[in-house]
Amino acid sequence: MQPNPRQVRISAYKLVAFQVVVAALTALYFVITSDELAAKSAFKGGLIAAVPNFVFALIAFWTLGRGSVEQAKTAMMRGHSLKIILTIILFAVVMQQEIAAGPLMLGFILTLLAQWSTAIFFKH
Repeated sequence: MQPNPRQVRISAYKLVAFQVVVAALTALYFVITSDELAAKSAFKGGLIAAVPNFVFALIAFWTLGRGSVEQAKTAMMRGHSLKIILTIILFAVVMQQEIAAGPLMLGFILTLLAQWSTAIFFKH
């Protein structure tokens, strides 16, 4: 049985919420073990991964169940392209700020790896 489009969209949003939780936990780790700059950097790194995924979910799954297969494919491609562009822009903006590079990258990588848990969120 195919999941309905609403279930798929909700699952995508749950995944993004999970990514934000991973980013927050990474920042909490740095609050406890390091300093405020490291914690903020880790959280910013996590948001650099999570925000573009949220934008992708909005765009890619908007037409799901409402249009043709071709429209869904186009929406997915647009969403993915925008996700990559937004990631680059967010990195460029954050790199202009005072950051701790290690925690920033760790927050980004851990939050990005949270995508691998997709099977948990898309299991219907």
